Amino acid sequence: MVLQRVLIGAVIIFLVRVFSVTLSTLRYLMMGRTSKMLVAVIAFIEALTFALTFGMVAADLTNIWYLTAYSGGFAAGTWVGTLIEEWLGRGYHSVNIVSMGNSLSITKAVREAGFGATRTAGEGSSGSVGLIYVVARRKEVPRVVEIAAQIDPKAFITVEEARTVVRGHISYGRS
Repeated sequence: MVLQRVLIGAVIIFLVRVFSVTLSTLRYLMMGRTSKMLVAVIAFIEALTFALTFGMVAADLTNIWYLTAYSGGFAAGTWVGTLIEEWLGRGYHSVNIVSMGNSLSITKAVREAGFGATRTAGEGSSGSVGLIYVVARRKEVPRVVEIAAQIDPKAFITVEEARTVVRGHISYGRS
């Protein structure tokens, strides 16, 4: 009877922890993109679930079932949150490509793949370079990077999250 109660408690801790950490991931993704009130409500629920589960674990730090459930729930929640984030695949990223001598070829290839690309000249530490700016859906970023790397394996490429995108040529690429 006591073991059954402990196991049920461990399962509850595990499931609530998975829920809490998944909420944490979603809250982080939503910050700056949606209602501040919704993000605050999610933060409240997240904090409450943390307090409840941690309270159960802290009450008996020798209970290996609770400790394992708490830690396992955190790990599983991180995994579930990551899966949800990948599934949503929302948002845009700015891909910045710096190439010495291949910027025109990269720009053409990126455009042929269905993406918008802006090219300009710049001065790097080793001389003149071409700068290519591409804004793409997060899921499409690996394709843009792959195109640039195939043409110029030495290209310097950075990827940054674009918090807000207003106007311009945003396409979804062509397979």
